[in-house]
Amino acid sequence: MRKIITPVLLSMLVLAASPAAMVQGKQIPPKKYSSCAALRKDFPKGLAFSTLFVEATGATVNAKAYNLNWKALGGL
Repeated sequence: MRKIITPVLLSMLVLAASPAAMVQGKQIPPKKYSSCAALRKDFPKGLAFSTLFVEATGATVNAKAYNLNWKALGGL
């Protein structure tokens, strides 16, 4: 019984961890952009602070890059 349960539990653990690795995607280190056009080269669908607007726009969530460039993105 133990010989069957151990591989099953290990495979469940591997399958549970794999979606988390896929969601992270490409991580671009934050840098300051001089214009919105320069920012769009690295983030073609836009840049978002949180996941609230990602569903509608498809923007990349990167809070550090957003905070560095919020004025270039049209912030006040």
